[in-house]
This record gives sequence, structure tokens and C-alpha cells, in this order.
Amino acid sequence: MTSAAAGGQDGSDLRIEGDASFLSGLLFLLLFPLTQPCVAADPPVAEDLAAMERSFEYFADARLRGDFVRDLPRPIEKDFERGTIRVRPGISWFPNEVLEFGVAARINLSTQGNSKTRFNLDNEKADDVLLDELFMTAHLSEETELLVGQSQFPLRLSPMLWDQDLRPQGVSLRHRVGIGNFNSFEALGGAFLGNHLYGDDSKIQAAQAALRIGEGKSIQYLLLLSWVDFDDLDELARKGLGRTNLLNPDGTFADDFNIADLQLGVEFTARNWPVRARIDLARNTAAGEDGFGGRADLVIGNSIRRQGFEFGVAHQRVQRQAVQAAFNDDDWWFRSRMRGTMVWLGYGFSESLRIRLAGFSERLDVAQNRNERGLVDLEWFY
Repeated sequence: MTSAAAGGQDGSDLRIEGDASFLSGLLFLLLFPLTQPCVAADPPVAEDLAAMERSFEYFADARLRGDFVRDLPRPIEKDFERGTIRVRPGISWFPNEVLEFGVAARINLSTQGNSKTRFNLDNEKADDVLLDELFMTAHLSEETELLVGQSQFPLRLSPMLWDQDLRPQGVSLRHRVGIGNFNSFEALGGAFLGNHLYGDDSKIQAAQAALRIGEGKSIQYLLLLSWVDFDDLDELARKGLGRTNLLNPDGTFADDFNIADLQLGVEFTARNWPVRARIDLARNTAAGEDGFGGRADLVIGNSIRRQGFEFGVAHQRVQRQAVQAAFNDDDWWFRSRMRGTMVWLGYGFSESLRIRLAGFSERLDVAQNRNERGLVDLEWFY
């Protein structure tokens, strides 16, 4: 994978990064219609211009974060604070009822700079300008959807397995069928390039089956069974993203990562409060006894609405080789070989503006004391 950043180091320079050959192929799909012969047509009328304007949709989000870390089990900078800003503007084009093309940028700014990206176990550089999304979605039927390009990972995985800020490049196919009036089954599979930091050349093959029971009813159940297979990870490990996973003497990962994951969830309403609970169990089938991970979540309320409160708690226990530590959520300080609890409180000023206060208490398996982290996020959506 290529990058415009010279040498792939942690410098303070800003860059646009991505796999050039992959994205150029996608751009060909975007631009090919413009190469076709023009046919004389009547001048556009007001209705045509209005329809053209409606075929574009703009989207954006922004986050202002305060980050406060205490008692890390490392010899220097056990405590630190930093502030970050992230802005992601984008646009989607709907040329017809079947196709959607989308592109978005990401702008990161921080008070700390890029020199400590590896040191602070971040999944993205603190100061950066880069391509966030470039994708095509084809709705082949009411039940089937094809996604090609760089976008959010299409599988629904918990933070224990995946960081939702990462943007792999690839192709996936989703098919959904109804079962009676209130149930559905969905199958999804795809192949991706990891598109991580520092010239990452990892590859991911993934599949997921989802069963939803009671859709539209007062109580809904969810079962998700996933398989995520990571390949070609050596470059990530050599560039310092091995983190809490076990490494060989040459700096490569000691085990492969072929992860089976089961999620069980339930949603209901109690006294006008939405309640969501989920259990996530992961097993790295390529590892030995050190390959199990578990997580439990409970969320009450919804802060993505006007004057909406949200209370949440999550607890996870992750053995050293259970998950791929370069790809799971970097809000947690340690990605594996750990146990910890997160609690949060959110409040929605409106449907597009909310604040969230989150606290983490974690312990690395080989550490005697716990480390603490507090995040204060002001988030805006458009």
C-alpha cells in the first residue's frame, strides 16, 4: 500500500494516503460515464435541475475531544492530557435508484502532534489530512447490496474486535431475507485491504450471519456470528503496531489471527427508556489457550435525540492472542492481555449535537495497578 508520506514516519507533515492502484480503479468506475459520447439534448428545465440537486446529499461530522490519562504502567509519561479535533465532510451522489457514489475527507488536529502516535497506541495520526471514504454501493435488488471501495467496515463488530474509525478497502456483498413478518436473516461476506498506518499491506477476509427476531416488536433479539481472518500482518508488527499481542524474536506476530465471534443482543423499552444489552464472545482459532475474549454491554437511553440521556457500561476481558491488537478500538488503552470497565453518560442537545463523558478503568495482566482514562467528547452530526 502506498502513501504520500515520505518514509512512513511519525512526522508532523499532513498527507493524503491510500492504495493508489485500488482507488484509481474505483475512480475509473466513477469517471467512465463521463467518457461516453455526448448526445444532443434539450436545455435543462427547472424540474431537471431540481432533480439533479436532489441526487446529491452532503454529510459531515465533527468531534472535539479532551483526553485525560492516569497511571499507565510505563516508565515515562504515566499521566498526560491532550486535546483533539476531527472533522469528516463528505458527499454522496445518487445517479439512479440503484447506485450510490460517496467520497469524504478526514481532518485531524491535536495538541500533541504525530511524534507519539506509536507511543500512545493510536490507530490514526493526530495531525493529518487524508481520504476517509471513496466508495460505490449498488443496490442489486431490495435484498442484495454490493459495496466497493474504501469505507466503514461493513461487519457489525464490537469495539473488542474492531475500531469503527478504520477504513479498509475492498468489496463486500450483503443479502437479506425476511422470515415471516417480524424476523430476518442477513448474510455478508467480503475481502479487504487493511489500509492501516505506515504502509500496511495486511489483508482481511470476513463473513457474518445475522438473525433478527421480533423486528418492530416491543422486544427484539439479535444473533451475530462472524469470522474475521487477518493475513500479511508482518509489516504492521515491524512498524510498531504489535502492541499487546505476542511477538516472535524477529518482531513478527507469534500467531495467526483467525477469529470466530458470537454476539447475542436484546433491545426493549422500559418506562419509555430504550434498553440495549449485548454479550460478545471471541475465539482466535489459530491461538492456544491464550485466545479467548469476552465483552458485555448495557446501554439505557439514547443521546442521539433532543434532550436525550444515555447511560452505558461495558466490561471486557481479553486474553493476549484473542484479537488483533492493531485493529480494535483505541479508546481502550490496552487492546488485549487486559481486563477493564468503561462507563459513560451522554446527553443530546439536539438530533445533531451531543456530549459524552466516558471513564475507563483497565489493568494489564502483568501490571499490579489499574490505569484510568477519561474522555470528554462534543460531537456534531450533519
